[in-house]
Amino acid sequence: MTRPLLTLCDLDETYCGRLYEYLKENLKLKFNIQAFTTVDILVDYSRKNTSSLLVVSESAFEELGKVLGQNLFKNILVLDEEAGILREEENRFDDRNIIHTTKYQKAGKIVDTIIDFCAEKAESFEGLTVGISDNEGTVIGLFSPVSKCGQTTLALKMGDVLSSSGKTIMLSFDSFSSLPQKLDAEADGTINDLMYYAEEDKNKFCIYLEKIKRSIGNIDVIPPAKIAMQIKEIDYDSLKMLLGLLIHDAGYKYVILDLTEYPNGFFDILRLCNKLFTITRPNSADAYRVEAYEDVLRLNGHEDILASTIKVVIPDLREGAAVSRYVKELLKREGLISDKTT
Repeated sequence: MTRPLLTLCDLDETYCGRLYEYLKENLKLKFNIQAFTTVDILVDYSRKNTSSLLVVSESAFEELGKVLGQNLFKNILVLDEEAGILREEENRFDDRNIIHTTKYQKAGKIVDTIIDFCAEKAESFEGLTVGISDNEGTVIGLFSPVSKCGQTTLALKMGDVLSSSGKTIMLSFDSFSSLPQKLDAEADGTINDLMYYAEEDKNKFCIYLEKIKRSIGNIDVIPPAKIAMQIKEIDYDSLKMLLGLLIHDAGYKYVILDLTEYPNGFFDILRLCNKLFTITRPNSADAYRVEAYEDVLRLNGHEDILASTIKVVIPDLREGAAVSRYVKELLKREGLISDKTT
């Protein structure tokens, strides 16, 4: 499949080169990126190659207008070099999509603007991915009947270690979660929003994924639902489809399911996991809870889930170094990472 074309044009060669390298490294949407520092060459190239998005400095955009080259592009992001003023008249007489942002801001903000543009005008970027993968991926589930046992902390620690071996994402199924406080920035959606986009239009899934996901260290995270009722709206079939998109379209090697609440089809969801971990604690009350959970599995014909469950007792979470060592040894023992993983 031919990747959509993003053309970049800035008359300042130094700025253009730096932004080009930054976009190649940090814009996860799989554009074919071509950079130009001369408007005439951009026009000649674009008459032969259809650009999905033009990112252009204000001065280059003005030069483009002088040679009647603006009509070659439907989607244009102008990097304003003076005080930015939204020029609504630019879209008045045609079907072009033109937005403005300041040129003199952090490059990461420009990436965010591109992602927002693609999400808003998703019909223009159909089929845009973040990395097609042939691997089958590994789904890691964590569920424990023991409350406040450090399950989310363990999931994040696992993700941090696994990210050294491959692209890793965590899905949180926890209502009223404190996880959003740990994210780098305010979320633009939750797992329910991502599920909606996955079901409505798979061809545009990766655009919305880039808009919604956030990161904690080296692990990507999908923010959790607000309330337990929203988690109930997620079922086995929709989650199985989402996992397929994350692994094959978005290129994730590891997907971690932090299962605190119960999505619809919970036991079938547990069977989706290549590895399933349950946290226990060495006291009688928690041992009773774990035993009651195991009885439910037996009585309902889910012995296979019980047999595949890996019980873990994690160290005191206040001992960060000890937890990290424990997680590395656990993942090595279960064959999820090799001895070479740092």
